[in-house]
Amino acid sequence: MKEYILENKYLKVVFLDYGAIIHQLWIKDEDRLPINVINGLETPKAYLEDDWSRGAIIGRFAGRLENPIHIDGIPFEIEHKEGVLLHSGKSGWNSKIWGVTKDIEKHMLHFSYTCPSQSSGFPGEVKAIITYSIKGRNLHIEYNATTTESTHINLTNHTYFNINPSGKIDAQLLCIESKEMLLLKNTLVPTGHKKMLKNTSFDYQVPKLIGEKSLDDYFVLNTSAEKAASIYSPHSGIEMKIYTNQPGVVVFTPSHFEAICFETQKFSNTPNIDSFPSTLIKPGELYNHKTCFEFNLKNDG
Repeated sequence: MKEYILENKYLKVVFLDYGAIIHQLWIKDEDRLPINVINGLETPKAYLEDDWSRGAIIGRFAGRLENPIHIDGIPFEIEHKEGVLLHSGKSGWNSKIWGVTKDIEKHMLHFSYTCPSQSSGFPGEVKAIITYSIKGRNLHIEYNATTTESTHINLTNHTYFNINPSGKIDAQLLCIESKEMLLLKNTLVPTGHKKMLKNTSFDYQVPKLIGEKSLDDYFVLNTSAEKAASIYSPHSGIEMKIYTNQPGVVVFTPSHFEAICFETQKFSNTPNIDSFPSTLIKPGELYNHKTCFEFNLKNDG
């Protein structure tokens, strides 16, 4: 397992070739003290025993997916537990060693992985390149993938953030640019229906405290909004904004450690729901996904 670092005068980001993991992200707080805003693990080797995909790339299909899936009318049996595949299961990319190409002058790292056909039951060999780059106070992630057969692809990153690592996230202000969310079954798989958020506790269009609320929900992003979401800690003074070209984001707050995860992606269970935006990629087509995390001191200057 190897470490790689991208660094400028604002950010220092540490990556691992295992899972293409974002291990640490250092930024100065309002007292000009460097803090790590990622709730990862203490050592790189600790990720080998991690069940929470901390900091890792999730593929070839992020989220929850019901078995079987259909491609061009043909059913495919996929790996599952009680009928549901989560984050691609045992073949998930979060536990693979990725190739790495460095472009230090451009503050850029390219992570590459080739996923064999029939991994988790999906057809097609998928070649993926994940590019991490930093520019100013921004961490950019660009996902590109191609396939040898028609298949479903839905990628994300599973980094857990705490922009005040010495405290709890319940005192942080969360904003999500979403008017509706996906309704979920008891298995947390989308039903295919949506729920309007106005006058509910899930409406975060106006920033509010996270409080004791536990989240593991898919928010459909407003197409008119520039950003997808943001979170702000009055204690550290740091604000993080999230931008993406994806239609939604799963926001997850684990119950046993202080963090929040923003999983920008297409809709979960899309291969089984015709009304959802398609995740099908055919040979000769390019899967592309861009997400940016912007860090600022809200009261700076």
